[in-house]
Amino acid sequence: MILLDIKRYIKQHHEVTLNDIRHHFDLEEDAARALLEPLIRQGHIQVIPADSCASGHCSTGCTQAQQGDTYLWRDKCFKTVSIPIQVL
Repeated sequence: MILLDIKRYIKQHHEVTLNDIRHHFDLEEDAARALLEPLIRQGHIQVIPADSCASGHCSTGCTQAQQGDTYLWRDKCFKTVSIPIQVL
């Protein structure tokens, strides 16, 4: 199943771009994003949007945005938790 193959690919490489996944599995961008969505919801994969810096070493020559989103493998599930708070 391709979903398991994508999961294994990201786990093996630890950090891949959307373009890496698209080229490795010969997928269109929309199809690749749709297949990644369940893995992101499960918390195994964290997405770093292309318009943010994954390395922390940004400069005027940064090519991160040109490569597409970056997907990171997480050994422990990474889930966003909403906690309502009240500020007094």
